[in-house]
Amino acid sequence: MEFSGRLSAFPVGDLLQWAKNERCTGALVLRRSEREKRLYFHSGDVVGCLSNDPSEHYGQHLLLQGHLDDGQLFRALSHCTQNRSRLGVALHELGLLAPDAIQQTLRTHIEDLVCDLFLWPRGIFYFQAEMPPDEEILPEAINVLGLIMEGTRWGDETGRMRRVLVHDDVVLRRGERWPSGAGPLSPLERRIADMVDGERTLGELYKRIHGSYFRFLEAAFRLCIASVLDIEEVRDEAARSTHEVSVYDLLLEQATEEQALVARRHMAVPLDLLERSYPVWVVEPAEEEQKRIPARAREFYARFDGRTSLGEAFSSDPRARGREMDLLLLQLQKGRLAILPGPLESLEEEADRRGDSVFQRWWRRVFRIPPD
Repeated sequence: MEFSGRLSAFPVGDLLQWAKNERCTGALVLRRSEREKRLYFHSGDVVGCLSNDPSEHYGQHLLLQGHLDDGQLFRALSHCTQNRSRLGVALHELGLLAPDAIQQTLRTHIEDLVCDLFLWPRGIFYFQAEMPPDEEILPEAINVLGLIMEGTRWGDETGRMRRVLVHDDVVLRRGERWPSGAGPLSPLERRIADMVDGERTLGELYKRIHGSYFRFLEAAFRLCIASVLDIEEVRDEAARSTHEVSVYDLLLEQATEEQALVARRHMAVPLDLLERSYPVWVVEPAEEEQKRIPARAREFYARFDGRTSLGEAFSSDPRARGREMDLLLLQLQKGRLAILPGPLESLEEEADRRGDSVFQRWWRRVFRIPPD
């Protein structure tokens, strides 16, 4: 079943209602720049959700909700690495959480992942017939109608909180009722309160805390209403939000949307032929742009040296490869990148055999390679 489009035309609530009405089974993939979520349905109800954003992973949720401390989470993640097991399995084997608690917290985590999508003002989506491994599927599905109601509430509440915490460049300080005038603080509220120093903005605080942004904003708002925290300064809003996509990411998203680089449409490119070509920069990104490029994109771009084939440059992970394809096509669209039929050394060797002059070696004119 093929269904794709933009979130500006099909809001998340409508997509969930569509999946419910059609009794869909498969994955609704939603992408916003580098962020991607895969929302899994069985007969129209939600049975799982995966995010590629490490700040939204299950372990971070457990940490911020007070189910684990930093040491316990590190121990569980180390166990996962050593035994190649899922976090939920590790928590059970180490006795850190009971099976019922694991299922309940995982369910709450997935609900938060889905409701966060209601705060995405733009992005693209497509539906495909795939399901995650069995261990990623909830034993009891989540009713879609409840998620729509809660996600809508998140949107309304965010609008209300933004009347006080107007944007991410608001600076917080300790208030009149610091530290415990409002009674016991939740683990998330305690983390926020401990990091407030009268200089950090909301965005800077979130970059240190991570997790669900709505939960973070909700906790900070409650602390302000309770006078545990107060507003020190409202700075001019930066050109890009610290928790939203960067300028670079917006360009990538725009290119992705304009070119409709989703799902099977990537297959329009003869990938087996493309993998035998060699990318090389015509104009490399400026130093300031390099700082804004995500680390994974920088690692991918570093392979565009005229000596590494695209087959070697692409990741073996199909999901990562899709994002890398978007990055490649973005730079081609900008005219910054060229695709060579072979490595630079091979072109030079072939030209030497033919006795070509410097002026006949077109790649030297394009890439300004100095003559020997």
